[in-house]
Amino acid sequence: MKRSYLVLPFCCAASLAQAAEPPVQQYRYGLPLDIARVISIETPYDPYVCRIVDARMTYLDSAGETKVVAYRKLSAGCLLKT
Repeated sequence: MKRSYLVLPFCCAASLAQAAEPPVQQYRYGLPLDIARVISIETPYDPYVCRIVDARMTYLDSAGETKVVAYRKLSAGCLLKT
């Protein structure tokens, strides 16, 4: 019985962290972006294959809100080919 009390705070913290994620907005040409600071850019890395991959950028806008935008780009394999 005592163990359930120890696990409960961790379960609540995990569910709050998942609920706090901002919605992902799909980028389209001409979409106005208000980027004050880039937090992270996530993209799959495969230096041997040239293809289009899905990437995500997490950033802060000028109001300090966290935003996430998804976009498509060429993989690193396209840039490294000669």
